[in-house]
Amino acid sequence: MSEVVLSGLAVSGGVAFGAAFTVAEPVDVQGAEGVDAALAALARVAQELGRTAERLRTQGRETQAEIIAANQLMAADPTLAADVAELAVSLPASTALRRATDRRADALAALDDPLLAARAADVLELGRRAVRALAGAGSPDPPSQPSIVVARDLGPAELVDLRLDEGFVLGIALAEGSATSHAAIIARALGVPMVASAGPALLDVAAGEQVIVDGTTGTAIGRPGAATLMRFRAAAAHEAEERARLAAGRGLPAVTVDGREIRLLANASTPAEARAAFECATEGLGLVRTELAFLDATDWPSEDEHFEALAPTVSLFAGRVVTVRTLDFGADKTPPFLQGQRARGVALTLEHEDALEAQLAGILRAAADTKLRIMLPLVESPVQVVAARRVLRRAAVAALRPVPPLGAMIETPAAVSRSHEIALVSDFFSIGTNDLVATALGLDRERGGADPSTAADPTVLKLIERTVASAHAAGITVEVCGEAAGEPSLTPLLVELGVDELSVSPSRLDVVREAIRASGERGDQLSQLRDGGSGVVA
Repeated sequence: MSEVVLSGLAVSGGVAFGAAFTVAEPVDVQGAEGVDAALAALARVAQELGRTAERLRTQGRETQAEIIAANQLMAADPTLAADVAELAVSLPASTALRRATDRRADALAALDDPLLAARAADVLELGRRAVRALAGAGSPDPPSQPSIVVARDLGPAELVDLRLDEGFVLGIALAEGSATSHAAIIARALGVPMVASAGPALLDVAAGEQVIVDGTTGTAIGRPGAATLMRFRAAAAHEAEERARLAAGRGLPAVTVDGREIRLLANASTPAEARAAFECATEGLGLVRTELAFLDATDWPSEDEHFEALAPTVSLFAGRVVTVRTLDFGADKTPPFLQGQRARGVALTLEHEDALEAQLAGILRAAADTKLRIMLPLVESPVQVVAARRVLRRAAVAALRPVPPLGAMIETPAAVSRSHEIALVSDFFSIGTNDLVATALGLDRERGGADPSTAADPTVLKLIERTVASAHAAGITVEVCGEAAGEPSLTPLLVELGVDELSVSPSRLDVVREAIRASGERGDQLSQLRDGGSGVVA
């Protein structure tokens, strides 16, 4: 058969090629009927996910563990069980499981909140796993030789079951899926090239046939010809050389051509990410997420629990900047004890000051040897910063420690509109471009809206520029910590807009460092946008 070139979504960058390892859809079984059979299959899935999460935690893969633990909670959700039981009265158990999870996924996908919509793929995965469990089958065996995984779609637990960390999965090509799913997050974290939404023709590729995955351009090629294979082999070799070249620049300062120093920091949620950032010569941590360790919590975490969760991640950074974000619960990061809460981010934690004070006390202990900064998520009012500062001072006095700088995350147009007020009560700003882009442009991050390049939209740039102006007028610095910070094509624009710091994933430190060193021709990029009539600057 001839070569087939498919265009999909670029999920995780890099080029890989090898024999296809196909993951078949589960087949409905006859004979396992009734409510009891359906509920038993769902319970088995919850148990499997719990064991998987625990195994990942023992391996230090905390971010992946928390994703799986959240899916375990979905599998154990009484409302899902009730839906399955109601359907299984009149339908075969496998049909009831599929229909219940399909309904739940459709409801999530239809939500305006892109974070919740992204959970639809996880619910569909639960349905697939439950049908397999109903048949007495476990997850598909992982590949035993270097391969390209080909499937209709994969959830995060299915991806973990494929043992990506063992090195046999060279790349992933999905007929469906998105760039913002939890499976995509895991692939990016492990550096595995991945393409999603390549279309149904991908499933015509048979096991053992050659497949090329270009996760940078979002291209999957089935049954490539000799010339195509040779071209991509050369591209892969060039990519490896480029990585080595960029790594050689780790000793160079992040200074623009016109002499402006940009502080280059890293985002980290786990000890493994922190180690990777340290090895890539980051100046510190610009975003340490704290909520991921507590997504399955049954109550607000205690001071000791916060200390134990955070200390291993920040321990390498004594004497360096460490920016810890307080709990960003809400939306798709809502633990069981907060189900039904409407508030998010700092608004939620300020409703529970004792819990916020406990976290701040744990942070002060864990990061005592660092140049600690505290960051508040989803700030939209100066009153929130003032209230949080009061709690921080109380925690610092009790701990006999100095009060660290307190910063505000600017993540919505509403926050930008009050940034001049918020800046007056803040010690620094951090712009979360992921949410800022989505809220400003009304994009669906499930279908490409989270592409970092969308931050170059004039509407978004104007919001960033206004935020920077407010911060600098108040004499405080501005960091960008969203996905846009790690996109080297945007680095000159962010530098030109006056951003002082960039915080990126560890894997992007080398390429962004080089982009900073090549930036600095002020007025060049923005003037091009102005000439195009964008009106970036008012």
